[in-house]
Order: sequence, then C-alpha cells, then structure tokens
Amino acid sequence: MNTLHIPVLVKQTIAFLVSKPSGIYVDCTLGTGGHFRALSQHLDRESYMIGIDADPQAVQHCTEHLSISQPHQFITSNFADLKRVCYRAGFQSVDGILMDLGLSSFALDNSARGFTYSQNGPLDMRFAPNISQTAADFINTASQSELVQVFREYGEERHSQKIARRIIEERAKNAIDTTDQLAAIIKAIVPGEFRTKSLSRIFQAIRIYINNELEVLREGLSAAVTLLAPSGRLVIISYHSLEDRIVKQYFKNEARDCTCPPEFPVCQCHHRARLKILTHRPILPDKFEIEDNSRARSAKLRAAEKLPG
Repeated sequence: MNTLHIPVLVKQTIAFLVSKPSGIYVDCTLGTGGHFRALSQHLDRESYMIGIDADPQAVQHCTEHLSISQPHQFITSNFADLKRVCYRAGFQSVDGILMDLGLSSFALDNSARGFTYSQNGPLDMRFAPNISQTAADFINTASQSELVQVFREYGEERHSQKIARRIIEERAKNAIDTTDQLAAIIKAIVPGEFRTKSLSRIFQAIRIYINNELEVLREGLSAAVTLLAPSGRLVIISYHSLEDRIVKQYFKNEARDCTCPPEFPVCQCHHRARLKILTHRPILPDKFEIEDNSRARSAKLRAAEKLPG
C-alpha cells in the first residue's frame, strides 16, 4: 500500500490558519500528517498541537512516522467530538482548527478498505472499525427506494433509479460484496462517456451515508466555532458540492446577527455573529498544483475568524 499523501493547498492553509505562532492548533483530519507537519514548521516550539482522526490506522501511522518539534497528541476520534477531545487534553479554547474533508491516500490506496472503484476489494468504506454497517451491508439489505434516496441525496446521480433496480436484481442472485461487483453494475447501466462520473458519485454517496459524513461535518463546525478563541481561525477544505454548501451556509449564518426568516418583523432568534468570513469566494488550487496532485482538482478552501466576545 502506498501511504504517500500530498496535502492540498498547503501554503494557503497555513496563511489563513496561523494568526498566532505560539498558539494551540488542532488538525481534525490527520490522515498521514501532511498538513500537520507543514503546520508544525510554521509554529513556535512552545505551541501545542493536536491531531485527530477517526481511523486508528492513520493515528498509528502518524505516531510511528511523524516527527514534530512541538508538544503534541495524536487522538483517535471523530471531529464531531472536537470539544470533548480538547477539554480532555486540557484546553478550553484553541487558536486554529483545520478540517481537510478529503480521503487520505492512506485510506484510498488501501484496497481492503473498499473506498475506490479502481481497485477490487471488499465493500467496506468505513472510516472507523466501530461503525457497525459496512457498504456491503447497505447494498445487500436496503430497499430500492432507500438506495435511490442515498444515490440522489449524497451523489446527485441521475441514473439512481436504474442503478438501484439493477442492484436489487443482482443481489437476488448473489450477494454484492466487492467493489468490482458494484462497479460492474454501474458500468452496465451508465453510458461510456458518463461512466466515470457515475462511478465516483455512487461510491461517494455510499461512503457519505455509511460514515454519516454530512451530519458529522455540521456537528464539527458547531463544535469548532464554540471552541475557537477570539481571533482564532477555522479552515475547511472540501471536495464536493454537498460539503462546500454546508460550510458556505454555516459561515454565512455565523457571520450575521440575525438568522430569522426575512418575513419576521422583529428578530426572534437573538443570534449574534460569531465569525468573520476571510474567504468570500473559495480558494482553489492553481493549475500547477493540480498537475502535481490530481486529487487537488476539486478542492475548495474556506476560512473564517472568530469574533471577539
């Protein structure tokens, strides 16, 4: 397995994230430690760093292979539990939080994890072993309507109905347990010119559903904003429109005082702005980075700063 992972938008991430070189910083999606290592190189030695990943293999990898000059911890946890993790580490607030929502090469290149249609492997797709349902469990037990809903909601796939129907037909003959089996079903339904995108969308949709990714993102955003110290920075790198839409809307809501519907004559929410948006348009990788790292192609970076009070 190739565990080399090229971190995305590194310079931009550091520029937006680090406002206090001697602060406390959290990388919520540690992976193989690419951003964590780069962040360490831009912090003073008295800073403190926390790396979080839901995948215990990623945490073990960084523990064994990542050399960091600052005091630090690597913790196996979901970033929805960000506040609990930081409180247990002894910090009531932090100065910077990073979430890179992309799959690391550590997971993607491991065929045994079942994340990609380009390598045959078991249909697993779980970020952490404590998640009870695998992708194979879902594919082989969900109703046709449930399959269609997941494919449409999380993959925005227009062939959802046909693919779901074929899955029901095929699993009646034999259980669908491998990525190759699922990929073959999709390829049989979708025309050649659209096939690759449909493969990506269906695999993405199942992965998002199995790992409850969008709800975890919402919980993580809420925890992060609460945890940030005044002038602390939050940087999010997303890779598909569903994630980016959530981040964009959350930043927008937290950057204004009232979130009541416009038809309300008087504010009833009593909401007060907590963030200043630093990226009114997402930061994208340039063509040179995309040439060096094709996985950067769909990356979008958004950043915000915690307001005083």
